Amino acid sequence: MTTQYSPLSEFKTPQRQLGASNRLDCWLEEQAFLAHFNLRGDPQNSDFLQAVKKQLGIELPLLPNTVSFGGKWRGCWLGPDEWLLLGPRRSKPFEALVSDLSAIHHSLVDLSGGQTVIRIGGPAWRDVLGSACTLDLHPRAFEAGRCAQTVLAHSNVLLIYVHDDERGEALDIVVRRSFADHLLSWLTDAATEVGFELHRPRT
Repeated sequence: MTTQYSPLSEFKTPQRQLGASNRLDCWLEEQAFLAHFNLRGDPQNSDFLQAVKKQLGIELPLLPNTVSFGGKWRGCWLGPDEWLLLGPRRSKPFEALVSDLSAIHHSLVDLSGGQTVIRIGGPAWRDVLGSACTLDLHPRAFEAGRCAQTVLAHSNVLLIYVHDDERGEALDIVVRRSFADHLLSWLTDAATEVGFELHRPRT
């Protein structure tokens, strides 16, 4: 059986480093082995939208920079006819979606091996990202149900506001595999002042 390694498997976890105020105001962990699919299609085609809703339980977001949630799947708006679908790696509903879309004009590309997700949270996560992100991440501008494509620490990323069931509000950072190591190194370095915990990858 082939052993599967996440893009950040070489990082030592867990890690724990107290900040200048002897606090731990930030935490990070990789959301490893998710399914990442780039979907393109006609948002005016009701059959296209219904197929996604039927099989994945989500309504594709049609407003710019928004996210829809349903069960274990998320749909993130990337453009007027483009979305990123995030969900469990092996999924019968997704296999059914492929079948339902076969007669509908669309594009569906598996990006799972080329991307990963770094989740960051804690009281100071906005401060950590603010030193290298030009987006306004204040709650009044970046809130629940929002996502945005940007550059963070010289890496192209997709930011997704999430609510972690165990720890409250957080941010998912979708990054290409080749930049993941660099980005996590930068995040842990930027979080040194406030103190951070790097948890084991969640699979």
